[in-house]
Amino acid sequence: MKTTILTSIRIAILLLLLWPVFIFAQAVDSTSGKISHWYISFQYLGLTYHPDGGTTPEIYPLKLDRKAYLVIDAGVAANLDYRLCKYSFLRVTSALYKDCAFVTAGCLHAGPRFQYGWKKNTVNLGIGPILSFREDWHRFKEYETDDFYGDRVYGNWQYRFFLWALELEYLRRINDHLEFQYSLIPGAPLVITSLFGIRFKL
Repeated sequence: MKTTILTSIRIAILLLLLWPVFIFAQAVDSTSGKISHWYISFQYLGLTYHPDGGTTPEIYPLKLDRKAYLVIDAGVAANLDYRLCKYSFLRVTSALYKDCAFVTAGCLHAGPRFQYGWKKNTVNLGIGPILSFREDWHRFKEYETDDFYGDRVYGNWQYRFFLWALELEYLRRINDHLEFQYSLIPGAPLVITSLFGIRFKL
């Protein structure tokens, strides 16, 4: 069973890493060699909200209240987007950050986005698979378990793979090549994460 899970995770990581190569191959104009419809963005990650408070607030060094409803994380997310049409695009995301307990964590994600724009504003909804991981919290004596990672431990890492995850995003156009970006990842009821950044048209 453990071998099957590890094989599935390796396949998911490989697919997520190869996704940009596939999109790149589709985007290159065979006659001119020019690339079109590409965007790249970098976001600060971020601010985490726990609707029921943190599971182990005593180990959160950057909590903003006693029960850790709000916690500051420190990290970066990078997104590569390929526009399909006016109302949709594809995105590949990777993130690396210090989580609520200030240990190394990250994720890999890929999937479509469906968007609607008016004037200088755009909103989009994303869905797709995600692999989330962090350094094992069992190092903390206060930690027992949680509903998100549970007993999924490999070496010094906890992990979880979802076939689909949601992301809501707002974009505000600054000029023809630059947009302000705010993303919300609704992992309720456990956690809601906010990211702030800049998106560039290549």
